[in-house]
Amino acid sequence: MKWTRAGQVAALAGDNVQLEDMLELPPSEAFARMRARDAVEATHFIAHCLPRLQALQWLSQCLATMTPTTLARRLAARKAVNRWLADPSDANRRLAFEAGDNAGFDTPEGCACLTLFLSGGSLAPATQEQPVLPPPAAFGQLLASAVLLATLNDDPPNHARRLATALADAEQLAATAEGRA
Repeated sequence: MKWTRAGQVAALAGDNVQLEDMLELPPSEAFARMRARDAVEATHFIAHCLPRLQALQWLSQCLATMTPTTLARRLAARKAVNRWLADPSDANRRLAFEAGDNAGFDTPEGCACLTLFLSGGSLAPATQEQPVLPPPAAFGQLLASAVLLATLNDDPPNHARRLATALADAEQLAATAEGRA
């Protein structure tokens, strides 16, 4: 996690995370406390803490644990996320946006592609010289939403277990990013 105090994430996480009693804690400790009390809240918190590359790796891991789909447009969106992770170019970022739009931004794969699109770079057409940047909190908010959609996976009875596994994966990625693993 790139932050030194959990309170630094408060403005980004907004009302999705209750940090009043944890503002001065290191993010890793605040995350552990949130995981113990509310997995959805912990998801919103860690989504704003992870460096963007690790966050998108986490999201890709969540997509990979979903029940396989036979819908070509959703498969294409999953592939677009992995293509960008292998080659994080602006062209692949824009291709992921198109794949997500085709899959539907209301699907886990489509939401993942939109998250990726907001991870960096301009929202404006590639031909526009003046960049248009997303709001600072948009990436983390969409990341949390995409992870929640992927872990729900049309399987509500197993959502809690799947989300707990995803949060353990996020914790491992955060530790690796910090050099603790």
